[in-house]
Amino acid sequence: MGTVAVIGGTGFLGRHVVSALRGAGEEVRVLSRRNGCDATRLDPEALRGCQAVVNLAGIKREAGEQSFQAVHVDLVARVVEAMKAAGVRRLVHISVVVARADPDHSYHDTKWRGEELVRASGLDWTILRPGVIYGVGDDLLAHLALMINTAPVFPIVNDGGAPMMPVHAGDVAAGVVGALRNPASAGKTYDVVGPDRLTLRDVVSRVAEALERPLAILPTPAALMALPVALLEKTMRQPLSTRAQLAMLVEGLAGDPEAARRDLGVEPAPFTPDRLRPMLAASGLVLRKEIAAPAALGIYALAAALLTLAFRGPLGPWKGMTVAMGILLALSLAVGAVRRRLSPTLGRVGLGLAAGGVLYGLTRLAVWGFGLVWPAWEGYARTLSAWKLGHATPFLAVTLVMIVIAEETLWRGVVTRFTMERLGRAAGVIVGAALYAAAHAVTLNPLLLAAAFCCGIFWGLLYAATDDLTAPIVSHLAWDVVILFVAPMV
Repeated sequence: MGTVAVIGGTGFLGRHVVSALRGAGEEVRVLSRRNGCDATRLDPEALRGCQAVVNLAGIKREAGEQSFQAVHVDLVARVVEAMKAAGVRRLVHISVVVARADPDHSYHDTKWRGEELVRASGLDWTILRPGVIYGVGDDLLAHLALMINTAPVFPIVNDGGAPMMPVHAGDVAAGVVGALRNPASAGKTYDVVGPDRLTLRDVVSRVAEALERPLAILPTPAALMALPVALLEKTMRQPLSTRAQLAMLVEGLAGDPEAARRDLGVEPAPFTPDRLRPMLAASGLVLRKEIAAPAALGIYALAAALLTLAFRGPLGPWKGMTVAMGILLALSLAVGAVRRRLSPTLGRVGLGLAAGGVLYGLTRLAVWGFGLVWPAWEGYARTLSAWKLGHATPFLAVTLVMIVIAEETLWRGVVTRFTMERLGRAAGVIVGAALYAAAHAVTLNPLLLAAAFCCGIFWGLLYAATDDLTAPIVSHLAWDVVILFVAPMV
């Protein structure tokens, strides 16, 4: 074909299309906002010398000037004008399989009106209509994996029976190449979808199987999802779902792959757990089992024994903790997965300090609540505070740092990591916090057990969110310093 201009060539699908075109021997001119090209104001000179244009521009939510009308309709009109001015006749336009005239659904409607502009353009056009697209670095797998790894229950739209035919981004890219190579595809519209007609429930189940996560799927009326989805769309930079996506999940995204197979040479790959597993791993979405069960269980058993000796032994709680945690720190650092997650950066330290402040505020709130319903808490708090009595401040400062680092490398880096790898992030954090609290049961101090469990969840979530121990360590240390020395509870 010669030079092919790809509008939106730096996005998820764009990278696959550009790679496929270059692999087919074509010269590619990438046009994107990231390299200074605003397609809404496309200069015909940007297309001069090209033999074809591929338009991939599309959005799933509106933000500022990036409205469905602006991107799906106005931009298409500008591309057609610029192509005519530059003397370029061949256009491959990417739409969506659910495009239709429907004023009640702006996404569907604007995609359809963009198609109509292409059909009326007088150019040599081909329209490709993919279903939901997946691949390394996509939204589908990333968002499903996040939800599946976070909780053992998945709220699915309605009964999860909407038809779905997920298509790999590489197969859509193959359809683009096939359309450009086959002049007979001009003037035709093709569905580009996967080979099997699945349900939404099937899609979620196969991703969970690829992640090796047990999952309960909970049917949820779409009406109940509307408000949470709208809030996600308004507050998150990369929302887990948008209103346009919710509407598509209600009705499904299915089509007929036969015409694209016959005319464009697209042989769509099946959506199976075996194929998904390496994609999820390449995207960093799989919690790999890096910590062996014997190591985790052995260190936990030793930790419980050493803490029993610390709290009940002759050295006293503070010195006993120092010795016990020194031994456990050395053992924890021997675990490779722990060492790989100790990468301090200024951002992680700042996050840890902020989290420490938040936790102290939550602790103050909890103390106020305890005062209303559990007056005896103060006596237990005084017992904990008395542990530091009789020790010099320099000794306390040095040992506190060591104890905190040891606790986080052990309880978050080994124990919580182990439980997250087997149970998913949310359940793993909760179980890890429960094990953390249980190891302190020998103190017979219910306030300490409650604090260990609640703080264990807080630091566990911080660890899960950053996949690094820096922020939990800094948060833990900041909280301990304030609560023990700067502004104690009692």
